[in-house]
Order: sequence, then structure tokens, then C-alpha cells
Amino acid sequence: MKYGIFGGSFNPIHNGHIIIIQLALEYLNLDKLFVVPAYKPPHKSSENLAPFEKRYEWVSKCLEGIQKIDLSDFERKKGGLSYTIDTVEHFIEKTGEKPYLLIGEDMAEMFHKWHRYQEILEKATVCVYPRYHFPSEMKLEGGLVALNLPLIQISSSDIRKRLKEGRSVRGFVPDIIIEELLEVYSKE
Repeated sequence: MKYGIFGGSFNPIHNGHIIIIQLALEYLNLDKLFVVPAYKPPHKSSENLAPFEKRYEWVSKCLEGIQKIDLSDFERKKGGLSYTIDTVEHFIEKTGEKPYLLIGEDMAEMFHKWHRYQEILEKATVCVYPRYHFPSEMKLEGGLVALNLPLIQISSSDIRKRLKEGRSVRGFVPDIIIEELLEVYSKE
């Protein structure tokens, strides 16, 4: 089975994530993509982080009906900090196959600081989707592979900021979660 792993805080999930999921499935010709919301992301402050249950529910609602997607709560079940190496090893054990690991260009810039990043590179094909530069312009090091996909510049932090400022997020996130996002993020 040819599969990928797409993890993240999804704080909140947005249309950029959904576009990336669809394009990566097609570009990499994956049989399955495991989408894994982080329980406790080690590189993010918990003060602006919506509860895991909410983030998981939003991802579930927004990805419903997309073929070849498997939403996983592995990191919640594992507990503690959500280290990518643990998730990669879990799916290798589950499938017996080496995964494609999808990360954003913003994460690629700090990949060398990730917990046991060398082991991640050995155990997964790390694919970087563009956020700021076209794939041919990305300066990637150490085994990271640039995906030749369109730039996706929607960010969860911008969405949270828009909500806090009382501005619309229509078009940035699926309509199905807008009201819930207003309840959670406009209170920050």
C-alpha cells in the first residue's frame, strides 16, 4: 500500500489543508492518506490551541466524503507530546510500509530542530508542499523532497487573527465549521 501521513495542529483546519490533501493524494498517487491531528504539538504554544476534541471534530467534518482519507487519533491515544517520529513508527508498524510524510514549507525550514529528525528522514519520504516559494525556488536540505504543487498561503494563524478581529473567514475555511470557530477563537 502506498500511503502518506499528514499531521498538524489543524488549529483550525482550513481550505488550504483540504486542497493540499487532495493534491497530494493525486500527485503522489496514494492509496491512502492518514490525517493525524496533533494532540500536543511540541513547537506550538498551548495558550492559542483549541482543545484536541474540537480540532479533531472539525477535521472530521471537513474531510467527510473525501476518498482515500483515514482520520487518525493515534496521537491522542498515545498521549504526551506529539512527536512525528512516534507517528511515523506507528504507521510503519501498522502497514509494514515506509510512508510519505507531508509537511509545509514553513515546517521544512525548521525540520532540523524536530525531535529525532534524522530517523524521520530514514523511515519516511519527507515531502514538502510550497507555502511561500515555487517548488523550483525552495531551498531544501537533507533529503526533503519538494512537491511540484501550487502555492497554498492560507494559514491557521491568519484565520485565528481574522476571527479575533471580527473579520469574515468565509472562503478560508469550510462553511460547516465557521460558527464553531467563532465560538472558540473570537473569545481569545
